Amino acid sequence: MRVRTRIKDSQKMIRWRLRILMAEKKISNKELAELSGIHPTSISKLKNADEIEQISGRVLNSLCNGLTKAYQATGDNRVITPGDLFDYTFDHDGDPTTAEIESTVAEKADNGQQLPSSGKSAKTSAQIVWLTPNKEAS
Repeated sequence: MRVRTRIKDSQKMIRWRLRILMAEKKISNKELAELSGIHPTSISKLKNADEIEQISGRVLNSLCNGLTKAYQATGDNRVITPGDLFDYTFDHDGDPTTAEIESTVAEKADNGQQLPSSGKSAKTSAQIVWLTPNKEAS
């Protein structure tokens, strides 16, 4: 498990929400450690992290189980899922629909011959590839 506490502005699109979930029901580090089976020091590190570089499925599962038990102990029948632990904000960084992509559209018929084209450039965000069986391979 790698935990990073400082993040750059460009990395703020995924936020770690453990601290928020624990605060909602006033769950202590010790309580969550007992309910999840994760060492209290690890809970503290995870709680204070703004970004999780990587986390194992086992740890994520244990956190969800422990938080669900803690929530249910306070009368809230909510089941905590991995999606509750992360907050995602789309920031358009690297989004192909916002980039200026120029391409020439060329279409081919099933027999491999070039189809008539307007010859104009078009802004596209997708490319279609037709997969046809190779008669030589069979």
